[in-house]
Amino acid sequence: MSSGFISATELAEQRKRRQEEWERVRTADQPAEAPEEQYDPRCLFDRLQEQKNKKDAEYEEAHKLKNMIKGLDDDEVEFLDLVDRQKMDEERKKHLEEEKEMREFKEKVASLQEKSLDARLKQELKQPQLTNRVTVSNKNSQLKLLAGVVKKPVKSSSGSPPKVGEKRKLSDSEKTEDNSQKNDPEFKSGALKCVGILPGLGSYDNSSDSEDSSDSDDDEVHCKKSKRDFIGRETMNRKLKDED
Repeated sequence: MSSGFISATELAEQRKRRQEEWERVRTADQPAEAPEEQYDPRCLFDRLQEQKNKKDAEYEEAHKLKNMIKGLDDDEVEFLDLVDRQKMDEERKKHLEEEKEMREFKEKVASLQEKSLDARLKQELKQPQLTNRVTVSNKNSQLKLLAGVVKKPVKSSSGSPPKVGEKRKLSDSEKTEDNSQKNDPEFKSGALKCVGILPGLGSYDNSSDSEDSSDSDDDEVHCKKSKRDFIGRETMNRKLKDED
């Protein structure tokens, strides 16, 4: 730990270094010997703070905004204007190219839609023609099939087929069969028998008097054959015959 005193040798060395520095920076009009340092009675902190403030002031002066701004020359201004015009021209060309491409795209889409619509209409027009051809071909094929069929003629006793609306005459064999069926008792009687007619019931059809009379006559004939009264009971003649 130093005592705070400076020896003579140290003072001599400091004086020698100061002289050497003075000789390096000295000009012709300045004296040959280095001037003695002025005594500063301030403390060390104050002296260091002063040096720091000087350095900060020099730095701010060097980096001020007014020192950073520089005026432009005429050539520089013309160059910047030229660059701006070129950029604007490029942007305008790009915009025009985009509009042209969009227009071409829309035209192509519209043409494709028209072509597809035309093709669809043509297809729809061809379909009925194809259906007509198919029906005509089916009819022709059916006619060809029918043309190969041979129809057998209907045999008749007279040799000529009967006309529409005319009654065909019965042959002798058919007449004999019809007469035998009429004479047959089973054919006359049948499976159902008239038991009787309930009183008070009658037919209210809109028919002529001749038809009503014929119906009543037929009922009486059947009732006589059955020998029963209107209620369904056997008649007295039948009972008397049974008692005899």
